[in-house]
Amino acid sequence: MRTPRIDRMRERHFSTTPCITAEHLVLQTQAYKQFAGDAVPVFRAKVVNHILEHMSCMIFDDELIVGTPTNAYRGANLHPDFQSSSWYVRDIDEFSTRPKDPYRISPEDKATILETLPYWQGKSMEDISDAAMPEYIQQLEADDILCVGLENGVSGETTCDHEKVLRVGMRGYIEECQRNIDSCVPQTQEDAAKVDFWRACIIQAQGLVTYAHRMADEAERQAAACSNEVRAAELRRIAENCRVVPENPPQTFAQAVQMVWFVHVMFHIEVCTTACGFGRFDQYMWPFYKKDVIDEDILTRDEALELVECLYLKACEVYEVRDTWYATAFAGYPMWQILVVGGMKRDGSDASNDLSLLCLQAADDLQTTQPVMALRVCDTTPHELIDFGCKMIQEGQANPGFFNDETAMKMALGKGGTLEDARDWTIVGCIQAGPGGGGTDGSPDAGYVNMGKMVEFVLHNGIDPRTGKLMGLRTGDPREFTNIEQFKDALKKQIIHAYDQIRIGYNLMQSIHMNRYPVIFASMVTAGCVESGKSVQQGGARVSTCGMYVTGAANLADCIAAVEKCVFEDGDVTMDELIAACDANFEGYERLRQLLLNKPEKYGNDSPHVDGIYREMMHYVADEVQSWPDARGGHYAFGIDSQTMNIPHGEVTGALPDGRLAGEAFCDASSPMMGRDICGPTATVKSVAAIDQPDLQEGALFNLRFDPKGVQGEGGRRIIEGVIRTFFQHGGEHIQINVVDNKTLLAAQENPEHYRGLMVRVAGYMAYFTELDRSAQDAIIARTAHLSA
Repeated sequence: MRTPRIDRMRERHFSTTPCITAEHLVLQTQAYKQFAGDAVPVFRAKVVNHILEHMSCMIFDDELIVGTPTNAYRGANLHPDFQSSSWYVRDIDEFSTRPKDPYRISPEDKATILETLPYWQGKSMEDISDAAMPEYIQQLEADDILCVGLENGVSGETTCDHEKVLRVGMRGYIEECQRNIDSCVPQTQEDAAKVDFWRACIIQAQGLVTYAHRMADEAERQAAACSNEVRAAELRRIAENCRVVPENPPQTFAQAVQMVWFVHVMFHIEVCTTACGFGRFDQYMWPFYKKDVIDEDILTRDEALELVECLYLKACEVYEVRDTWYATAFAGYPMWQILVVGGMKRDGSDASNDLSLLCLQAADDLQTTQPVMALRVCDTTPHELIDFGCKMIQEGQANPGFFNDETAMKMALGKGGTLEDARDWTIVGCIQAGPGGGGTDGSPDAGYVNMGKMVEFVLHNGIDPRTGKLMGLRTGDPREFTNIEQFKDALKKQIIHAYDQIRIGYNLMQSIHMNRYPVIFASMVTAGCVESGKSVQQGGARVSTCGMYVTGAANLADCIAAVEKCVFEDGDVTMDELIAACDANFEGYERLRQLLLNKPEKYGNDSPHVDGIYREMMHYVADEVQSWPDARGGHYAFGIDSQTMNIPHGEVTGALPDGRLAGEAFCDASSPMMGRDICGPTATVKSVAAIDQPDLQEGALFNLRFDPKGVQGEGGRRIIEGVIRTFFQHGGEHIQINVVDNKTLLAAQENPEHYRGLMVRVAGYMAYFTELDRSAQDAIIARTAHLSA
């Protein structure tokens, strides 16, 4: 049950619109001018240190855990070193009114931003990438055929080594880096680069300590001015904690929570990052919880719960500003801050404990979109934990997501590491299983390929029918194909060619990041980087992978099945007639469209044939892509995920042989095309599991929706649990479930003020339904609402 403090803080969250502030931009600009000329890692460290020394120290009412990346509640920073100042200027008048992820900007901050931005013209990573990226790849991106990551963001979405952070503190990192410097007399450029990296780590670690001490000063100032003795005592304890952590290892549960949050605040001060996960929180925090709550009675369980809820509410305060296109492709202010509980220990025994359940209870109390809860499930996971997760789902919270330990371990093993590392997997990104706790740098988003465009390229011999340009390969006139294998072979060539363009573009972006944009602090707390003297951008992490993804995978399989059945097997339509019908968006061909929709089997209904087509195509891509090295010595990994990229990619794609009309959103990640899974949820999960997921190293994101009427009461929870277990028994990795009916969603569209806390699973993240734009809302409403198993 929420305390009055948590109720007040939660209400503030829901009643405050996110805002963009100017302070970080101003301080960063000052530092860039002051420290230019230093070695790149040292320069970047000094820039962040300047911000930490001068930024506002904010402590809001009721808080027990403090620290924020900005000078405002629910504030967002601008990062013109990565994102182009040109679209900041272009969009600044629209941020507050745009339908996709709006932000408030005060007139004063707006004026300061416009005065400061001219310095940054042409200096950002985004500007550099525009000049460096080959024209052909830029055109593929402009036409929404594919997209390439790292053009305006960082290479590394950090799930750090929290265990080491808590064990040694910033002082431990400083001493380790200094020992490394003292033992190295540079003899090569590589040696000198290592010394520069270690020096930069020391600067950043000292900067975070300085910030924490400044927060302690602010807490003491507020305590001295506070007439409420209870709150004054809280502020004095906050000050005491900030004097201890993050400089030194924490001694109490409260200090440990505060230390974890300081580290995460630092991620967002340093760069415009996302997907900074909390990792296996119930494991690295367990010794502190056990000591304070169970062994020594320093805290009650309810007091520990309140501290965790304070942390969760702080996680709701971080944002990344995105332009209009990205706000559509990643709708709902997602930050992908995943907190993992359950699963097994490194020795294979069950890892669940009372803190695992408490973490779920905190999310159940708050019902906020951050952090996103991930429940690892193995054979020995207590039923109480699974049942509580199912109860949360049944109540419509869309939280937690469920993960199959056995399948995720196989994915982690495929990325590298020992069996013990694989058992200790955690999420790096949104659903990607990384081995070894905090030793994997996933840099997840190498890019996405639009499968609908691949079908159009085959049907038009490499021509994009939307633009008339040759954007694919010349794979031959499809009218001359005599069997489905020729059609699939042409598709495979088009698809691999597209992914190869992402590889070329992404390797190029990685090389720029290595030389100009190393991320220092996030690298320091990622296992392997301090030891190797390299940032994550240079391959310093123990394991380095980067993910390639897909939009419209189910549409691809359904298209192949339709062409096979209606063209090559039954002769219902010629290839020429099919192309003409698609080009006409089926105007005048409605009978043919209904044939294509209803006669061929559709993915999502436990049909071995079409599921086999899906599996064949996805594994063909995975086998090829996962053999490619990246620029930093890691390798590419493949997964089935679309975020909300299925919406803009669908908008530019014409009608397809599966019966989909032009402009319609594609399927959602690995889920069936909306409305086509008509044989119940058990059949749907069997289809998705039939992908044979362990070989897809980035996993397969799976959304399922139930109508509340079908999963009521104790029996309803058993239905939910049964579907999850069936999915896992067949090899599925990840499933997330919405329980909400169309009536509620439609009412929320019309009267959003009455549904501001309505949460939905969008992709590997949750969002408030009313904060999504109409196209994203419509795509969620279109998902099949299953009544029962």
